[in-house]
Amino acid sequence: MVWIRTKTRRDAVIRTSRDELRKVMLDIVGTGKLMPGVEELSQVGDDLYHYRLAEVSNGVVRFTPEYTARFDTSDPDAITWEPVGESNFRSWGTFRITDGPTPDEQVLEIDTRSEASVDVARVVVVLIEPFAQKESDEVTGGFVKAIREAVESGSVSG
Repeated sequence: MVWIRTKTRRDAVIRTSRDELRKVMLDIVGTGKLMPGVEELSQVGDDLYHYRLAEVSNGVVRFTPEYTARFDTSDPDAITWEPVGESNFRSWGTFRITDGPTPDEQVLEIDTRSEASVDVARVVVVLIEPFAQKESDEVTGGFVKAIREAVESGSVSG
């Protein structure tokens, strides 16, 4: 088993108030289900959430990420998470809200890093990491876009 590592940062300008965006982001389950590939997401304890994602495959490696994360919502402009317990996937990150270009807009940034435990020879890691990085970039980009679209359309609210 080896750990495949990725790191991604994506952002979007969202037409909404800071308070409204914060309320939406505090709905960890509701907003989390907007992330591409989320098959199951549930709260399993105080600030603890369990995720099961869709299978990822590059033809050589098949992998179904499953993990638990603890969320910290104490910062008014950021929500952070970190892995808890043993699993085949670990994710750390931050949702950060900053002022947008106009008073009616906010910037939502998702900054994440993750590690996936896969059963491959260490020598093939260099072949797998670019695929994993591409997947991470696409999921994070799709997530921030889905949040923007949901907030601006009014299909989610705090």
